[in-house]
Amino acid sequence: MAMTIIDEICFQCNACIFVCPREAISEVTNAKGQILVMIDTSICTECEGEGDPKCRSECPVPECIVSATTYISAIGFC
Repeated sequence: MAMTIIDEICFQCNACIFVCPREAISEVTNAKGQILVMIDTSICTECEGEGDPKCRSECPVPECIVSATTYISAIGFC
């Protein structure tokens, strides 16, 4: 399980980066030169065993951080 960030509603405040206990969140620059905050799904554990995901709890727009599995299913890639 892993979390993902919905770019369209994230305003890159970076609050999530500093609370991730696995250091799975970072800023990246995409091919268009835009700086985005991304979660490495190979590292993220959704803070399993630690309560709610810390990134989502810290985010001022918590609906932009969702379960990657749920998000991918919702947009039709599965």
